[in-house]
Amino acid sequence: MKVCIIGAGDAGAISALQVRRLDANAQIDVFSRNEELGCPPCEMPLVLNGTIERWEDLYRGIRTKSFYEKRGINLHLNTEVTDIIREEKCIVAGGKKHDYDKLILALGGAPIIPPISGLNGKNEFVLSTDIKDAKALEDAISKYNSAAIIGGGFLALEVAAAVRARRYARVYMLVRRDIMRTYLDEDMAETIKRVLVENGIELILPANIVKVETVNGKKHIILSEGKVEADFIFFGTGSKPNVELARKAGLKIGETGAIAVDPYLQTSDPDIYAAGDCMENWDIISRSRRRIQLATNAIRTGYISGRNAILDNEITYEGTVMPFVTEIFSYQVGSVGYTERATHGKMDIASVSVSTPKLRQVSDGQPAWYKLIAERKTKRLVGAQVISQEMVSGTIDKLAVAIANKMEVIKLVQIDSCYSPHVQEDQIAVPLQKLVNALRG
Repeated sequence: MKVCIIGAGDAGAISALQVRRLDANAQIDVFSRNEELGCPPCEMPLVLNGTIERWEDLYRGIRTKSFYEKRGINLHLNTEVTDIIREEKCIVAGGKKHDYDKLILALGGAPIIPPISGLNGKNEFVLSTDIKDAKALEDAISKYNSAAIIGGGFLALEVAAAVRARRYARVYMLVRRDIMRTYLDEDMAETIKRVLVENGIELILPANIVKVETVNGKKHIILSEGKVEADFIFFGTGSKPNVELARKAGLKIGETGAIAVDPYLQTSDPDIYAAGDCMENWDIISRSRRRIQLATNAIRTGYISGRNAILDNEITYEGTVMPFVTEIFSYQVGSVGYTERATHGKMDIASVSVSTPKLRQVSDGQPAWYKLIAERKTKRLVGAQVISQEMVSGTIDKLAVAIANKMEVIKLVQIDSCYSPHVQEDQIAVPLQKLVNALRG
């Protein structure tokens, strides 16, 4: 068996691992156009903010060359795949042909830079899976003392917090509509806006950027009302799936612009699979097609595509409930399922927002903010958002299982939970009980 994998990120590495575990004799070739292995962009702020000293400290397990060497997997770095010749079942990489029996596309995504007039590529930065982008940004952070962060997604917020941690004099955030719109409703986002401002971020919202000018090395961001001046710009304005190679090969591209796959993660060619940021995903709640570009999803789909390539489609992929968590200035932000905004026009919902007192009050715990969303017709939970300086991932994971299993809210109220005054007290029962009452209204 010959398996070629295009992409050496988390999806590509995990799929290669599964192939090797299931077939000790398989010839596995992994190709990456990057010069070195790196890590997901979500981990890069740990070095940018000084929490971790060296980039090499982020490279572990599947992100090291030794991972491939120990398993007899051929890793081809700095090697771009230019063609997939489906009729010959081969790819062209670095000018050479490589045959395959099965091909796995783990092409990842690419940062989106909005078409703003005046951009010239100088002191303008993004983060991607290519570690060169992160090192370039780190170099800029070490040189300057003012930054303009364009975008309101989680990566933009994490970079803003990282830059501020370096004692920058001015850090601007320019957000067109609202912060973390994918994960938070407006009422929940207000808490994070307050946190940003309290920590010295100069939040400009809404920001209508007219153009950018470079004057004596400085970036002047011209707004419809006013101007912002900074040493450099960071774009945290989302990413798009890398599909050019797949499109060139005649593979079907889905309605979201990502590579269309079936429940086995097969593309329109049954010998070619796709995983991670480049594949078109779907949510479990409504089966709607969507993009999900998170490391956790790359690992899950990499696992499934690798096993299915060897075992002739043993596992079906059920979709995602979109669980997410991050930390901004010591506040953890978690969400799962739909926001209330995302349900408009799709379903009749009931929602509750609850703030709780300090958790672990006897040992200086912290308050929490909850928002829960349920569909009135089915009385099922379809979304949740939690913010606290305490740990929120356990709550999000529990609710993710509930949503995936289509549990009615009344049943979720009855789930047993552990408790000790010495550890985080999960007060999800309070908003759940309020949601039950809201569904009766």
